[in-house]
Amino acid sequence: MIWYFVQRQLSQSYRGSFLGIFWIFLGPLLMIILYTLVFSEIIGLRFREGGTVANFGLYLYCGLIPFLAYADTINQSVGSIRTNSSLVQKVVFPLEILPLSTAVTAVINQVFGFMGLILLVALLERTLYWTIVFIPAIMVLQLLFMLGLGYLGAIVGTYLPDVQETLKAVVRASFFITPILWPPERIPDNLSFLVDYNPLAYLVDAYRGVVLEGRLPVPPETFWFTLFAASLLVVGFVMFNKVKQRFADLI
Repeated sequence: MIWYFVQRQLSQSYRGSFLGIFWIFLGPLLMIILYTLVFSEIIGLRFREGGTVANFGLYLYCGLIPFLAYADTINQSVGSIRTNSSLVQKVVFPLEILPLSTAVTAVINQVFGFMGLILLVALLERTLYWTIVFIPAIMVLQLLFMLGLGYLGAIVGTYLPDVQETLKAVVRASFFITPILWPPERIPDNLSFLVDYNPLAYLVDAYRGVVLEGRLPVPPETFWFTLFAASLLVVGFVMFNKVKQRFADLI
């Protein structure tokens, strides 16, 4: 059932388009080309060694991929119960599958994004670090984090349908307070908490470290992120199971 819902979400995302599932690669690439031209050429941002447009584009792309998975999980999970109201009201099946399939779909999209990124790194920088083997491990931690958010988002979106637009604004704001367009070293000391206590900042830095710098994630930060992600998943899953019996009456 999980695989069925994952396939359905993937097919719905690209249904009717001429290139179909190839947009998994092309969508982020087109976005990164636009961002690179705007922020690297027009605004003039250069903060990786070498300072080239391609260099900045890889840095930006690596941070954008996990953020897009996070954004898709929240935006889709919030409406997952109401979107599938006919199933929730008429069919007996484990409702936990709905937020779970949303998070898994986002991770699958992310896998294709990183495949494209690794290909670009090999072509443009002519080198690949052995640390890329740790990408799956970081993705597992990210999946725990997104599942917790997905279950909590599904609860909130079912009880308060108007909150969906509010959460979209929160997701957009989180893009700018996460070091995706800017390096964490440039943040003022009085705003350092935006990086220190931002789980997305950990993910962005971890992926950039293993893909672009040959650097492993910092163990203490990895421990705290793992503890936070696991706790978030447990809380979200337990709360979801406690209130899911009421979903059919709310939609």
